[in-house]
Amino acid sequence: MADRILKKEDLGRLIASVNAKGGQFIAPALDARQVVFKPVTKAEEVVTDYIVARNSYKELVFPQTEVVADFTIGKHGVDLKGRDVAPQETIVFGARPCEAVSLSSLRAIFTWDYIDEFYTKREDALVVITVACTKADDVCFCTTVELSPETKTGSDIYLKETESGDYIVEAVTDKGRAFIEKHASAFSEGSAKAKALFIPEKIGTIDLKKISARLKDKSHYDDQVWGRLTRKCIGCGACTFVCPTCHCFDITDEGTAFAGERRKNWDACQFDTFTLHASGHNPRHYQYQRWRNRFMCKFNYYPEKFASKGCVGCGRCIRVCPVRLDITEVMEEFSK
Repeated sequence: MADRILKKEDLGRLIASVNAKGGQFIAPALDARQVVFKPVTKAEEVVTDYIVARNSYKELVFPQTEVVADFTIGKHGVDLKGRDVAPQETIVFGARPCEAVSLSSLRAIFTWDYIDEFYTKREDALVVITVACTKADDVCFCTTVELSPETKTGSDIYLKETESGDYIVEAVTDKGRAFIEKHASAFSEGSAKAKALFIPEKIGTIDLKKISARLKDKSHYDDQVWGRLTRKCIGCGACTFVCPTCHCFDITDEGTAFAGERRKNWDACQFDTFTLHASGHNPRHYQYQRWRNRFMCKFNYYPEKFASKGCVGCGRCIRVCPVRLDITEVMEEFSK
């Protein structure tokens, strides 16, 4: 049976077809000499020789800042009017399989005790086209958290590169199949040999079950190991902003004494004001306590509450950390 193929010379046709039908095409592209997810209008803008984009595409479904309501204040009270969200179809091309898994984690949060339509409507309008990894670097650790370049969870369409630079196409979901049918002129049939996938070596000194067991043991909550391993953290929050599963946000009112906007903004558990009480008390006064919370969230609270991944092993947090705090070193410590 012939494979469905996306030829490299037809990528531009696919981009044009998406844009012509009212969608936006997001792909890895150069911006200030870094590969980031951004809108593209032609194939020449797409970067194919990369490991992961600098930013996570979570910002497509969970923007860094957005207005959720408008308010006016009069002598008879406050009038608050909620905003509606009507997202356009958005195609994210070139996502890595590890990152695609993060969508199920985000959806679990945003549909947990309240259906956040600002998230769900955007995800419903999102088509994720992943490209399986043929290269990696020394901070990729997807296999250590039980994922791999062969993982298809979260992908609507799964691509494998061929030796000639084309892509073998596999529709994973009904949304993916509908997308291929909608833009059928960009796809063809044929046979091709896929490049070998690069499977990162699992870190043998990390045991997720031991980590989970130790984090559940409350006697380790104030273990001195937290301070020793994370004392160099400066609380910049870069790790949380690039992480595809981090989801913390704050709600603020911005405007004048008479009118303004209610906004949802990204927040970070690494900031010293994140848990600051109005009284001035802060239950996580020291930075190691804030870093402990992030680690506990990823490997204890999150998987226990939602049965989904709090960490997908993409390595972004390691790459952007200005003091090179490596989460896998902490994972190793808690695997003993």
